[in-house]
Amino acid sequence: MTPFGFLVRVAWFTGKTHKQKARVAAEITDSIVRNTGTDAKYIYVLFEDVKASDWAGEGKLFGAVPKRRKANRT
Repeated sequence: MTPFGFLVRVAWFTGKTHKQKARVAAEITDSIVRNTGTDAKYIYVLFEDVKASDWAGEGKLFGAVPKRRKANRT
């Protein structure tokens, strides 16, 4: 039987670097290992990069209104 594992989903605005994601993944994993005794090989971190214009809080979008593209007319 495989021990119970964790999947931690981190949703945040786009623009984080590989180094930032690596540090966050390591810290989340370390915290779960320390607090539950779960082997790190059963801990997964999934990053979801979301555009600010696709995310709302308190009923308001965080990002600016996307600019419309002008149609190419020939």
